[in-house]
Amino acid sequence: MISKNARTMFLGAALSLLVAGAAYAEDPAAKAPPAAKPAVKPVAKAKAAPKVNEVAVMETSKGRMVVEFWDKEAPATVANFKKLARQGFYDGTGFHRILKGFMIQGGDPNSKNQNATNLGSGGPGYNINDEFNMHEHVKGVLSMANTGTPNSAGSQFFVMHGNAPHLDGHYTAFGHLISGMDVLDKIANSPTGPNPSMPGENSKPMEWTVVKSVKVMSKSAYQAMAKPAVKKTEAAKPAEQKPAETKSSMGGGAGMDMGAGQSTPSTSSSNQASGHPGHDTVEKAKDVTQPTTPPSTENQGGEESGK
Repeated sequence: MISKNARTMFLGAALSLLVAGAAYAEDPAAKAPPAAKPAVKPVAKAKAAPKVNEVAVMETSKGRMVVEFWDKEAPATVANFKKLARQGFYDGTGFHRILKGFMIQGGDPNSKNQNATNLGSGGPGYNINDEFNMHEHVKGVLSMANTGTPNSAGSQFFVMHGNAPHLDGHYTAFGHLISGMDVLDKIANSPTGPNPSMPGENSKPMEWTVVKSVKVMSKSAYQAMAKPAVKKTEAAKPAEQKPAETKSSMGGGAGMDMGAGQSTPSTSSSNQASGHPGHDTVEKAKDVTQPTTPPSTENQGGEESGK
């Protein structure tokens, strides 16, 4: 038999459990599920800034040439040219080698002195890798000079004044002129004489062309800068003549439909007559002035040399 005291204790314990259970059931906090944590919003990825289309505005003593780059095909070459331009590396240099109907070459720091005896041998002190691509070497194309050995370009560049398919795949083309083709013609038509650095080649300019500056800027900034000059040129044009007067002033028709800064074609050379030198002009230029080897640079003392 359970003693009276034990039974009393048992009943007391049971009653305590019933009271505790009732209190728990009446407590709303005990019934509610745990509060959900606030959702963490994913951090939005920063959008990449749109790539700016940049150009190089080259001011020379014969006028302005503007280059648009081929960043996709030659990214490292373009980056190197832009870096040197922003450092002022090209400011004050000259076009030390000119072959009319073929190309004009510059970018040698030694050419800041047009009477230097080592013209064509200068460079930035390092070389960059070749980035040969599918762009053809035609008039207005900007390309890198090299020594003829792999990955030997540095700072020297050339601008094509004719078509030279034999250069394709051997030199890194990395841009082209979008303005200043008439300036290219002026430079290419500079008188030249024997070039001590290139035996047997009449490519040393007797009339020096200085690169005053090379400024890299967005294409839109250049276009905004160029607009006032265009408007000024248009405002300077004389009033339109009456049809009858225009007809009488045409003469033989020479010089019609030509852009500003262009000269009247002459029959003295196929390049001038056609306005766009073709393969025959290039070959003729090669026979008269061009060496048997294509444009390149000669490595002298670890630097590049224009050729």
